[in-house]
Amino acid sequence: MLKEKLEKFFKIDRRWIFLVLAIVLFAPIIKPIGLPNKTISRDVRHAFDYLDKLPAGSFVLFSLDYDPATRPELHPQAVAMVRHAFKKNLRVGVVTYIAGSTGLIEQIFETVPGEYNKVKGTDYVIFPYMANAVAVMTQMASDFYGIYDKDMDGNDAKTLPVMQGIKNYKNMAMIVSITGTSMLDYWVAYVGDKFTVPVVGGVTAISQPGYGPYLQTGQLKGLVGGMKGAAEYESLIKEPGKGTSGIDSLNLAHILVLALILTSNIILLIIKYL
Repeated sequence: MLKEKLEKFFKIDRRWIFLVLAIVLFAPIIKPIGLPNKTISRDVRHAFDYLDKLPAGSFVLFSLDYDPATRPELHPQAVAMVRHAFKKNLRVGVVTYIAGSTGLIEQIFETVPGEYNKVKGTDYVIFPYMANAVAVMTQMASDFYGIYDKDMDGNDAKTLPVMQGIKNYKNMAMIVSITGTSMLDYWVAYVGDKFTVPVVGGVTAISQPGYGPYLQTGQLKGLVGGMKGAAEYESLIKEPGKGTSGIDSLNLAHILVLALILTSNIILLIIKYL
């Protein structure tokens, strides 16, 4: 009798399993659970520490260069680091050299500044998309306003309170480059190395290993890699977001699969020796 009941487990319609898996995957996306994250990678910790130690009022330039294809990994990184900057009362400037990034940048700054009562023009500024990144980076070294004389709303950049005292890289505390392209390499080679500006990066998980040499030599002060890196950064700033929900989904799905495998093997052993 028991054997027959146990054998029914293997006859469960697989669609029920798919339904449970779908629930497990989507529930954390709707509301992040925030499963314990005991391992914070060294590079993420360094990125967090460097930004965290900047004095209030310092100017940080964010270069957000990713499109919808890499959004799931990079957008949570950008949100987490912008939140951290606002928490520390840093001044934030945003540039992009990827046309597809403009809409994603708007999404961030439609909601995040309001969480910290930050005002456009006073606490942060968004500059328009520019092509030819290397030429723009080089020009900014001598005269920032030779390239960015207006913000994205057409306001005179020089007169904005957030830009007071900013003329070139010497007046910037740090550059954060979050990208799904080789833009981080450009920031390191043409700005970080040449003008001794600290650079922190955010990249996709598949690109992360390639930046090991930059981290070893100190050319990169820290690196956030993929969705896992975003979840780790969210854990450090204690602000669960899409990175945390994504990792929660993956972890719960893995637990479900392991539970099903373990249960199946236990039932098989019981049936075998009944």
